[in-house]
Amino acid sequence: MKKTLEDLSVGVPAQKGNGGRLLAPTVSASAAKAAEPMTALDKTTASAKRLLDDEALARSEKTARLRAAREDRDKGADD
Repeated sequence: MKKTLEDLSVGVPAQKGNGGRLLAPTVSASAAKAAEPMTALDKTTASAKRLLDDEALARSEKTARLRAAREDRDKGADD
């Protein structure tokens, strides 16, 4: 028995079109710009910025940890 298109479409909900209007973009402008091909210089710059940001974060965490340890040490000396 051969199936017809009607047999296959049973149980599939009806689809509604957009009335001929243009579709709204699904990607923001910044994401579209990020999807553009990058030059070697752009890749190197992005990598360097990421590295500097990571190092700055590690430095700030270390400073906070040392400051807290110093304050704890000073509290113990005052007692």
